[in-house]
Amino acid sequence: MVQKALRGRPSEIPSFVEARDHFEREYLAQLLQMTRGNVSNAARLARRNRTEFYKLLHRHHLDPDRFRARSVEDKAEIGQ
Repeated sequence: MVQKALRGRPSEIPSFVEARDHFEREYLAQLLQMTRGNVSNAARLARRNRTEFYKLLHRHHLDPDRFRARSVEDKAEIGQ
């Protein structure tokens, strides 16, 4: 994997900041999916306080309502 990265063009390799931001966004989105948009539960799973968690969501432009709506649609599909 390292050799492959070294052979690649530098423009193809994300910067550390870009990679960290990508990881954070995906991690937060996964927590919101798991908790169906419940920010308190997601923050608890991440072991962060809720205020700080909301700041992270804002920084990554993630809206918990989008994850809540998805769970409502899922319930409608299975007839609940």
